[in-house]
Amino acid sequence: MPQSDVVIIGGGAIGLSSAYYLNRAGYSVTILDDQTPDQVGSCSWGNAGMVCPSHFVPLAAPGVVKQGLKWLMDPESPFSIELSLSFEMIQWLWQFRKAANPTHVKNSANTLRELGMFSRSLFIELDQTLNFGFTQDGILMLCSEEETLSHELSVSKMARDMGLDAIDLDPEGVAKTETGMATDLAGGVYYPLDCHVNPVTFLSAMKNHLKEQGVSIHHGTYVTGIDGEKNRITMVHTENESWKGDHFVLAAGAFSSKLIHSLGLKMPLMAGKGYSVTMDLPTQKPAIPAILVEARIASTPMGSTWRFGGTMTVTQRSKEINQRKLHAMLRAVSNYYPEYEYDWTTSLEPWVGLRPLSADGMPYIGPFEKYPNLIAATGHAMVGVSLATGTGHLVTDIVSKRRPAMDLSNLRPDRF
Repeated sequence: MPQSDVVIIGGGAIGLSSAYYLNRAGYSVTILDDQTPDQVGSCSWGNAGMVCPSHFVPLAAPGVVKQGLKWLMDPESPFSIELSLSFEMIQWLWQFRKAANPTHVKNSANTLRELGMFSRSLFIELDQTLNFGFTQDGILMLCSEEETLSHELSVSKMARDMGLDAIDLDPEGVAKTETGMATDLAGGVYYPLDCHVNPVTFLSAMKNHLKEQGVSIHHGTYVTGIDGEKNRITMVHTENESWKGDHFVLAAGAFSSKLIHSLGLKMPLMAGKGYSVTMDLPTQKPAIPAILVEARIASTPMGSTWRFGGTMTVTQRSKEINQRKLHAMLRAVSNYYPEYEYDWTTSLEPWVGLRPLSADGMPYIGPFEKYPNLIAATGHAMVGVSLATGTGHLVTDIVSKRRPAMDLSNLRPDRF
């Protein structure tokens, strides 16, 4: 029976980053990944590639539930719920509603900021070794409406109070910062410490390096079961064989909670379906990555390409594309960049992925109390790539029994 010091379930950005730091610490590592070798179906592949310490407000925040209920009535809105009567979804919705309050945001913001800055510093260090094109151009928050801009300015003040750089911009300031395309906006905020990377390039560079270092990566490998004995996980089963290990890392994204259900572990997690489109050699593209705030669209120039993605459909794991929402997203870009034309994207193949949504908008990072050798590394929603390196380093701290680089109390997988 094959065996490794550490078996990682999931080979996306977080699984690969965990493998990198574990391998560097001297552990033998095996990755079991259910994706094809090109990983095009993984949540990481179609990510906007933003590495953004500025995203310190958790998904569960005041006003989110109220806004979400309004959007449910609009078939072209960026948010929807594929309702089911499953206990899993009902429990998740209830916990999310409870968490959407000012106290939760206050308690969570410093954790997300610290993890974001830690991950950023590790990306910079890692790029010097692997050269995957990490770019430090900052990120813009672009607002087409005054009401939204007012909210973003309150967030930028909060960012400055926490020690992050945040520059408030009027329309002229946006135009001076975004030099690639014309904009038609109420204003925005520029976060100069934010960065970006092409996720496809990052995943490829990481996989090639790990293989060179002797890490075993198995694609198209579905984990079908996990065995626990007393207070330890002993092995994981796939369709064809079983794997033993001393430690196991759960980095299977939106499917993570399903894998541990038979162990009696509770970790509320739903899938957040989203789409992205990547244009090769567009006629024009922005100079700076941006969040198009009202439309909830992430826009990222990546070398000669331009990728933007968005929508959030809470689902139990359906990848069916809602064409109406997809095309509404594609049209909405023109509200921010008037030189953009919808026809540029109509013939492009959309990507669809399932982001892992925790019940309070905070990642699950850490060991389970019942099985301390099972370590969660999931629930990162839209910022899985952004927080991948920091998460991977923390996983290695836990396995190595070192003091973690930061306080993990807000990230415990047993917190519900």
